[in-house]
Amino acid sequence: MNPPVFNGDESSEDADSWLHSVIHLFDRAQYDDDLRLRLVTLLLRKSAERWWRGTSSTLLETGVGITWDSFYRVFRQEYVPDSYVAAREREFEFLEQGSLTVREYARKFSALLAYVPHVAGRERAKSTRFVEGLNGELYQSVLTSKPKSYAEAVDTAIHIEEGMKSRSARRAQVAQAVQGGRPTGQGAQSSQSSQSAHFPQ
Repeated sequence: MNPPVFNGDESSEDADSWLHSVIHLFDRAQYDDDLRLRLVTLLLRKSAERWWRGTSSTLLETGVGITWDSFYRVFRQEYVPDSYVAAREREFEFLEQGSLTVREYARKFSALLAYVPHVAGRERAKSTRFVEGLNGELYQSVLTSKPKSYAEAVDTAIHIEEGMKSRSARRAQVAQAVQGGRPTGQGAQSSQSSQSAHFPQ
């Protein structure tokens, strides 16, 4: 395991990603909370390390105690503020596919789910919200298929989109072939001229 360090000058998005990546590693290794706390503080560098020295002293002085839960709470308060979380919630609320492919839309949708637990924890709500954000024809096709889960909705949308792209490519090839077989106006006139009768003067 080679977890990344945290310097303290990262954006809120990077700070949030760092914390989740570290938690993922800890979960895989099945570390208990005491070990998580010891290890995570070793990953702090520069201003983040200075921040933790001051914050941990405050936690002790106020009787809160230094635990994994208290570290998680104060870290998010400092580096992933409520304003950032609220902005991600609004982004999810208005998220639509737009010019994105279904795969790109699904990746963005999944990333934002972390900020809307009331949706992430309900399979039907998650699937419904994903389908609602699809573009017109895709939306109708996926809705008609009645997916039973979020994963099924994503797979169905990808399959339909690939089919639409394939049909569009075939139509373009046919149109190009037809266009390529037509004589140009100049060629047609030349042909008619060569076939015209020549009368003696």
